[in-house]
Amino acid sequence: MKPSRLLQSLAFLALAGFCQAASAQVSINVHLEPNGKSTLIGKLDSRSLAVNAEWPKDQKPVSNWQPIYYRGEFLVYLDSYDLGKNNAPVPGSKYLLGPSKSAPVLAVATDEDQAEIITIDPRYCHINLATIVLGYIEDDAATVPAPLPLRKPIAAPSQSIEFLSTDDAINTFEGILVSTTSFESTRNGYRFKLINTDNKTIAFVDPSSLPDYIIFTDYINAKTIATGKLKPGSKEGDLILNLQSLKKKH
Repeated sequence: MKPSRLLQSLAFLALAGFCQAASAQVSINVHLEPNGKSTLIGKLDSRSLAVNAEWPKDQKPVSNWQPIYYRGEFLVYLDSYDLGKNNAPVPGSKYLLGPSKSAPVLAVATDEDQAEIITIDPRYCHINLATIVLGYIEDDAATVPAPLPLRKPIAAPSQSIEFLSTDDAINTFEGILVSTTSFESTRNGYRFKLINTDNKTIAFVDPSSLPDYIIFTDYINAKTIATGKLKPGSKEGDLILNLQSLKKKH
């Protein structure tokens, strides 16, 4: 091979290697809102690591953006008045991304949070929080979900429509137990829900009736067989599953 051709080949291989390395290092930004200018809450090494989520009911879908469940550790702030016993965050209080009431809300506190207090002052305390939150990534392949067709309810004039489940009915569902979004938990008060393999919500879950020997947090983000009583939520279209048992599906 002539020297000039050898140099050209070496230069091409070096350029290809550089491009491949640069491509491998490109990460995906995770935002708090479906907006490139919104708060950056984390990064993904690749699109394949993203766990798709549903669009919140009170959030209008945005083209080329995809909601995802994002697990991470976050430095957040909490109003010092929202500290309860043993300096634990009071369930329902807001984790803020800044020491101000007007700061963006990352998540809502629950009993299952892994929250480590770093500093406490009279107004806000600084917390290291490990949790799963709803985030958004840019995705050119993502499309806005088509709106559901409007349907008129059909009922006989002399009959009232009754909910399918009664107080004594036991329902069993298979799905994945995940955290709700901050929007959902603020709207209906439930911190966890059961979703199917298409990331569609089956029901929000209420673990208050679980036996003491079942450790609820052991089932978060796991494929689960959930059994309990189903009831309508306070918000139209919501279903609440009052859990009585949980079993991991292998």
